[in-house]
Amino acid sequence: MAYSGTTNKTKINVAQLIEYSFREAGKSAEEQTPEYINAAKQALFYILQALSNKGLNLWAIEAVLLGAIQAQTELPLPADTVEVLEANWRYVQTPSVSSTLPVSNAEVPLLFNNNQDLALHATSTALDNYFGWTYTDGLIITQVGFNAYAPDGPVTYNLVLETSEDGVTWTTRKTLSDITLADYEWYYFQLDPTPAHVYWRLRETVAETFSLRQIVPSYVQQDIPMARLNRNTYYALPNKQFQSQRSLQYWYNKGVEQSLYLWPIPENNFQCYQIVIEKELQDVGTLTDNLYVPNRWLNCIQSMLSHKVALQLPNVDGSRITYLEGQAKEALVDAGNGEEDMAPIYFQPNISYYTR
Repeated sequence: MAYSGTTNKTKINVAQLIEYSFREAGKSAEEQTPEYINAAKQALFYILQALSNKGLNLWAIEAVLLGAIQAQTELPLPADTVEVLEANWRYVQTPSVSSTLPVSNAEVPLLFNNNQDLALHATSTALDNYFGWTYTDGLIITQVGFNAYAPDGPVTYNLVLETSEDGVTWTTRKTLSDITLADYEWYYFQLDPTPAHVYWRLRETVAETFSLRQIVPSYVQQDIPMARLNRNTYYALPNKQFQSQRSLQYWYNKGVEQSLYLWPIPENNFQCYQIVIEKELQDVGTLTDNLYVPNRWLNCIQSMLSHKVALQLPNVDGSRITYLEGQAKEALVDAGNGEEDMAPIYFQPNISYYTR
């Protein structure tokens, strides 16, 4: 017997989903007018948004790193955030560097000193468009953060993090493209574990020069959970400007521009948070694009689309619409039942505490 021997090779694009939904509604290819195709695309968009609201999309969960400076009350979230699942204050241990690079740039050491107020900055040169540092015995770095210098407005960085054993031959460990930051804004990123390296550097690949206020390499991180408050509890806090070494609680503001309101607020400029978010599902795109969903969800999305299309098309038999509605509901239940972590469930009280 012959088998394909492959998995996950069959790809269904938007046009194929729409065409199939027309067929399920009992309509021929000739009846697929541009108007109805656009309506089907819109229906598909609404379906994806509905799935985001149901919290069923485990594939869209992501841990992001965000930074804050002293007295910062509000922590903006990525624009595609649907829900905050967990928020942690991150303790970051930073090793001392042995030397900085290039040696000819006297400003680079400013990026690694105790520049607590972030008032100082360094600017690269066109000849050596990077900031580097070394560890005499080599070190494994698992996270790096940098603080933007942008007094005249937001700046876009295109950086690569590179490592070397001799300071001559460099290997790219991370590529950061189109990172736009405001003045004093932090950007943190994780690194996959690698062997210890002696030489490290951040190099700009687009702009002729770039400027930073601080670079924070880290080899130890510890996440400490913060307690979630509701709106009323946060508003009832008598001193929202109380500062501390770390934040203990937060209120998740689910407005159009979503953010976390921290309490206490940071007492220094070197704050890092790990936020686990559920993201919006990617847009429908063009007719030739594929949906960014696991294959296990395609039948559910197809069934829901067929039902919505049948509701909009003329002269679709009522019994067919009822049948498609039942198929859509059943497919949603089946897909949802499979969207589980299958991990043990533990229950414990969430006791929020108040400190002065």
